[in-house]
Amino acid sequence: MKRSNYYPNQLPERPEWHTNFAAKLQIYGPALPLTAAQINAAVADNRYLAYGLGDWISNVRDFAPACTAALANLATGTGGEAFVFTPYNTPVLPTLPAGITEVLPGALDRTFRLVQVIKGLPGYTDDMGMDLGIIGEEDTAEHTRPEFTLKAEAGDGCNCVRVRHKKFGHYAVAVYGKRGSGSFELLGISKDTPFQDARPLLVAGQPEIREYKLRFWDAGTESGDWTDVASITVSP
Repeated sequence: MKRSNYYPNQLPERPEWHTNFAAKLQIYGPALPLTAAQINAAVADNRYLAYGLGDWISNVRDFAPACTAALANLATGTGGEAFVFTPYNTPVLPTLPAGITEVLPGALDRTFRLVQVIKGLPGYTDDMGMDLGIIGEEDTAEHTRPEFTLKAEAGDGCNCVRVRHKKFGHYAVAVYGKRGSGSFELLGISKDTPFQDARPLLVAGQPEIREYKLRFWDAGTESGDWTDVASITVSP
């Protein structure tokens, strides 16, 4: 049975994932085995990630309206009392393990690399992985067609569209595109995401609308249902 990605797609769910991983790693780490230094460093990374994605960013977002109101008051307010900028109170930082005094950039990348290491260690079990949150849920949905998103990118002589897709266990997807008065044409077979449509503009310097649709591709043959058509404007 195919499984979904273990890392939450929804941003509000990520602080809990990091909190759980940090807590459970202290339990399972020695049996894997991981060194105390590896465990402490990972716990620090994930406590900081949980803090940043949870309390800190929520506090920043809640503070923004107060800043806007303060600036409006500064610009056009009335009254005889001295203006004071709204103070920002940072949430208390999480406690780091003994011997750890700082967390360097790249904490999420380090966590993903550690997960790969953990899954190859002799003490690792699937039950442990489920408790750590590093095994995705079983994907029981029937997928009859791919899913995809589009992003336009310009620069360095490229008027490109990145087509990020999910192929749900199939070998690849067939990517079709249409623009101007033309018909849909096969742009390529994409095994890895994203697929890049790097065709030059039909008319240099003039924006154009590009349309896309995808199907699964296995053993040299297209299969499954077509996706809905999605479009995006590509500018010079």
